[in-house]
Amino acid sequence: MAVATGTLFAAAAGMQAASGIASSISEYEAGRQQANQYKLQSQQLELQKDIITDQYRTKRNQLQGSVIAKAGHSGVKVSGSVANSISTSLTEMGMEESYKKFGINMEQNNLHYKQRLANINAKNALVQGLSKTATNALMNYATYQHYWGGVEDMSGQGSGWNPAQSAPARKPNL
Repeated sequence: MAVATGTLFAAAAGMQAASGIASSISEYEAGRQQANQYKLQSQQLELQKDIITDQYRTKRNQLQGSVIAKAGHSGVKVSGSVANSISTSLTEMGMEESYKKFGINMEQNNLHYKQRLANINAKNALVQGLSKTATNALMNYATYQHYWGGVEDMSGQGSGWNPAQSAPARKPNL
């Protein structure tokens, strides 16, 4: 009966270790997936910046083209206050574009740090899970050895024996 109990205990300990390893790997993979999601979001923001650049380029070209076309149709040369007005409008558009891109860059930085943190957390989860599994396996092994493995009786431990008290009181003469 004791051998069967020991075998069952060993089997349960093995299953517990396998479960711990699988759980650690699962947590690691979940962290890596989250890091990949942050990376994808950052890539989407990069595409959004490209779209903004194209939109503002089109707006600038339309503004310049419409003013030049109207002036040409009327036979007026674009100069003076009209030219300054166009220049101011183009500068304002450039500033708008820069502000939008700056906001996207900040968001990308946040995502980059979140991605790095998710990778670190994934690695830590794996290491912690494997360490916990190894600790449980060693504890189960010690328990198995104690009850079914024939560990020697160590009842002398903790009996109060002190080797310093049984040593000679003084140094030998050499």
